[in-house]
Amino acid sequence: MEKIKANKVWITVIVIGVVIIGILLLMLNQQKQATPAAQESSYSASVKASSSSQITQDQENLKLYAKKAAKMKGHVLSMGHDYFTTWTKKDFQTWAAKYNALSDNDKYDASTNFGTSETISNNSMDTRPLQTMADTITAGDFKTVGGGGYYETVTAFNKAYPAVNPDDIIK
Repeated sequence: MEKIKANKVWITVIVIGVVIIGILLLMLNQQKQATPAAQESSYSASVKASSSSQITQDQENLKLYAKKAAKMKGHVLSMGHDYFTTWTKKDFQTWAAKYNALSDNDKYDASTNFGTSETISNNSMDTRPLQTMADTITAGDFKTVGGGGYYETVTAFNKAYPAVNPDDIIK
């Protein structure tokens, strides 16, 4: 009987020791996973998944914008902001000819809206935005008119700026 009691004590001590060692190993493993080196791979995988998701979303947006642009009608003038314009290339050329025929004093006070909701004027002594636009139009460079260009269709604008939502073009 004495031997059985002694064995029970030893078995109890061994079981408690194994449990304590198991707990310590779990704590050590958890602490190891909390180090920056261990988290780096998790962070890297997260960034890669996020980047992949963003690329997919961007590609879907480009397709959606192209479909929207194909359905929209009108001309687009990009001057810092993108505007729908009622003007055609011929209207721009006519305006440029009339503007260039003005005297210097009349050019200083000139203003126009180019068929958009925004009016542009030569209202400062040191800048003449209309002169720059007239020179560009006279040279036949409609891709840089207003800084961003004139586009005869929304589809042409979308080809130049595929990441711009056509719904954001100001009317």
